[in-house]
Amino acid sequence: MTGEENFITAILTQAVEDASYTGTTAFHLKHKVEATNWILNNHPEYQNYCRMLGLDPNTIRNKLLKSGNTHITKQQNKQIERTI
Repeated sequence: MTGEENFITAILTQAVEDASYTGTTAFHLKHKVEATNWILNNHPEYQNYCRMLGLDPNTIRNKLLKSGNTHITKQQNKQIERTI
């Protein structure tokens, strides 16, 4: 892989990890919400990065949804409300 492909792979990997976050730290929850929205709403940049790597954006999105970790738990929601 090229340097650019490695960089894009790292971005997508981090987004999936952020969207799957199950903890309650405000800093990480901010990234969870942003990453989840980026992926689940099929942001054009997300779609482009996937296509640049020959990946189907919907496959990643569907696997993430099936994992069940994209929803905000009651504890996470309480933490989010405290930081607003």
